[in-house]
Amino acid sequence: MGLCWTFGVGGILLALLGTVAGQYGTCDFIYNYNSGQTSTIESPKFPNYYTPGTKCRYTVNAPIGHYLYVQCYDMYLPASTGCYYDKLSVSLSGDSTLSDAQQRCGTTTFNVQTSYNKLVVALLGSASTSGGRFKCQITAVKIPCDCGRRKTPTIVGGTPTRANEYPMMAALLDSVSKKLFCGATIVTERFVLTAAHCLLGRVVSTTGILVGDQNIATSTDTPFSQVLLVSTFIPNPGYNDTTRVNDIALVRSTNEIVFNQGVGRVCLPFRLSSSLFTGTRVNALGWGTIDFGAPTSSELLQTTLTVIAQGECSTRLSRTIQSSQICTFTAGNDTCQNDSGGPLYYTDPNNQLVYEVGVVGFGVACASNFPSVNARVTSFLDWIASTTGYTFCER
Repeated sequence: MGLCWTFGVGGILLALLGTVAGQYGTCDFIYNYNSGQTSTIESPKFPNYYTPGTKCRYTVNAPIGHYLYVQCYDMYLPASTGCYYDKLSVSLSGDSTLSDAQQRCGTTTFNVQTSYNKLVVALLGSASTSGGRFKCQITAVKIPCDCGRRKTPTIVGGTPTRANEYPMMAALLDSVSKKLFCGATIVTERFVLTAAHCLLGRVVSTTGILVGDQNIATSTDTPFSQVLLVSTFIPNPGYNDTTRVNDIALVRSTNEIVFNQGVGRVCLPFRLSSSLFTGTRVNALGWGTIDFGAPTSSELLQTTLTVIAQGECSTRLSRTIQSSQICTFTAGNDTCQNDSGGPLYYTDPNNQLVYEVGVVGFGVACASNFPSVNARVTSFLDWIASTTGYTFCER
């Protein structure tokens, strides 16, 4: 694991894309839109019919923080069951290989929008038909507040996430051992949020930030994996290693974290600042051990935990839990070793955006009969905002 991942993945992608691109020949177009720009793509010879067997690809890129709204209002493609013959293949994730594309044919018009800032459309004509035509209007729309994106609208007892399901998930790694040692979450283009105790005994020069990954044992599950160098550790000034209060920290990357379909930032819970989240179900994520003393997971796992009341947590642990801490407990499920610094994510049912409400702290073994204790993010919002200097649109 290390910087070589990026280069290995790039080589595989270039070879694959070169093979795919060959079938389009000179009918392979790339368009780079400005914010708010509206333009069209259309079949060759439009408004006349394209030649049977025509194959063209159209790649549309919008600026980071935008999505593309697509209105295909002129559709005259031969209809067939499952669009077996002529088809318009549409990838809303911007996959150049069209592996996740939806297929359109016939005369039914449609409106769709991309999952982020890239669209790939391919016209795949058959030599067995008389051809057809299409025309689509596309607009680059700025996302009002680009945070908390998740690909889909549970660590001990956990299940694997999909590749880049949580674009905000990150990890800290040791460049000497080449191993992940703590989880983290992207909060701005320069900062990830983690636990302060993760930085004890660590050195900036031998620490990296991993973003955009899911399975750390392979370089083929996602093209967005990247390791960034670290410039600064910023533990919360009130952190106490004995009591574990204020166990939260920011880590600044040397270079800007590039946001894309697989990498983005989490929403911070400014508008939820008065909520205690008691009884709320949250998702914990990590590459940590699958049980106490067991091997770590090569896949990013997630598990669902329930937030319990501060008083109940204090009683069950026989220690005073501070208001700046948040406790979770679900029988048989838990975070474990090396999951520290990772997130407790709350997905708002109204807008489906992901908010980080906790930073994984400590527990008694893993999946024991005792709750786990985490840093409550709402208690540190002012510190995060002032330390990063970032203007959070989700306020």
